[in-house]
Amino acid sequence: MVIQRIQSVYLIIAVILMAVFAFFPALTFELGGREFVYGALEAGKVGVTHIDPLMLMLVVLISLLAFIDIFLYKNLQRQMTVCFVDIIIGLAMLVAIGIQAFYVSGKEGVTLTCQWYLILPILSIVFLMLAHKAMSRDKKTLRDADRLR
Repeated sequence: MVIQRIQSVYLIIAVILMAVFAFFPALTFELGGREFVYGALEAGKVGVTHIDPLMLMLVVLISLLAFIDIFLYKNLQRQMTVCFVDIIIGLAMLVAIGIQAFYVSGKEGVTLTCQWYLILPILSIVFLMLAHKAMSRDKKTLRDADRLR
């Protein structure tokens, strides 16, 4: 099997980046000598963490939509729409993380640390945008080919 469309590679990379992001905390903060983490599978006081349902739902939804989008190559318009929706959901997840960071940093005596893992969803969105651009290029190529027939 040969992957002939670059957007499939971009979508696979986006899925992998979001899957890796699910296992690491995006933010850590210290309050009163206790350390807390915030991520998809880790949220709460270190040692007594729980799953954050909103963050996990967003990570799984982004990964699942990008994975499904790989197999929608027969309907290019639908593939572009799903990719665009995936980008919007990714941006919503980043906004949710930003709101959480803003909320936590507003408390007195809190030391907030953004982990390097926070770059993974940003890179995932970049790869989704690259995939959407490649799909647009394919659509233009198909339109030009149909015009020539």
